[in-house]
Amino acid sequence: MPNLVELSIDYCKDLIKLPDGFCNITTLKKLNITNCHNLSAMPQDIKNLENLEVLRLCSCSDLEEMPESVTSLNKLRCLDISDCVSLSKLPIDIGHLQWLEKLSMKGCSELSVLPDSVIYFGNLKHEMRVICDEEGVALWEWFPNIPNIKIDKAEVEINLNWLHGTRS
Repeated sequence: MPNLVELSIDYCKDLIKLPDGFCNITTLKKLNITNCHNLSAMPQDIKNLENLEVLRLCSCSDLEEMPESVTSLNKLRCLDISDCVSLSKLPIDIGHLQWLEKLSMKGCSELSVLPDSVIYFGNLKHEMRVICDEEGVALWEWFPNIPNIKIDKAEVEINLNWLHGTRS
């Protein structure tokens, strides 16, 4: 897979962690992992995906935190963690993602605080769009004077994907 640039994994109920060596696919530009409800952690060596521009981890209901090393992804333009209902914190240095244009974080109901580094988004040379729900908007209100950030409140959308596969 030396030339792989995009990978999508959807509804893989057996995915608990990414396989060893996965982060050696340095040509990867887009990684979409959605509705993988048992995914509980991302590898620290995700920083090796040096060409990654889009990282979508949507509806990964067991994912509790992002590795700090994600802040080393210097080309990351889009980070989507929508509906990761167990995600309780963002990387401490997330504000150092200086090419980030879009952060989608609606439905992250366990997220109760943003790291102080988000103030560094004020140094961006471009506008960054943050898409979140009402609770997310409240988190960003603690940082009212960050220039170049546009907070968009997402339309209320009921997402029951996390229920998929929870039957006993």
